[in-house]
Amino acid sequence: IGKTALIYEIYKPVTQHRGYFAAGKFDQFQGNVPYRAITQVLSDLVEQIQTEDGESVARWRDTITKAIAPNGKLLTDLVPELELLIGAQPEVATLEPSESENRFQLTIQNFIGAFCRPEHPLVMFLDDLQWANPASLRLREVLLTSDLRYLFLIGAYRDNEVDATLPLSRSMQRMRKEG
Repeated sequence: IGKTALIYEIYKPVTQHRGYFAAGKFDQFQGNVPYRAITQVLSDLVEQIQTEDGESVARWRDTITKAIAPNGKLLTDLVPELELLIGAQPEVATLEPSESENRFQLTIQNFIGAFCRPEHPLVMFLDDLQWANPASLRLREVLLTSDLRYLFLIGAYRDNEVDATLPLSRSMQRMRKEG
């Protein structure tokens, strides 16, 4: 009880020190929608950038475009408001499913990595992880095991709603096993 309120107490000190705080929440009834909370995080970051001054927005446009090239279309399809920031993106090549997922995860990792800097660290909050689907949890694992610095990833879940059959339990077991 109150886990979300506690996490949002971090918001003020993070933003006062020029950091970014972005949040997303998984939903019990939309658990089959891949990357739902991650999409909310990306959208939140884009909205924050769009409120900054013109010079800052231009810097972010360049930084993000470089970070996600040549796969920007993957993210503008996922977060349409990103296209308003970086412009229309070229189509991407069709790949086999596993290669496509790896490319997608790398593109999101590169996007998030653009925000993870000493001058503006990133705090990501993923709420209600007990409702996350396997694809979202794999991406979470990728982010947690990557070499991204200046990223603080917070995940919250209701432990009374987690049993061994949920994808979150298996994900946590894999991460514990891998250290």
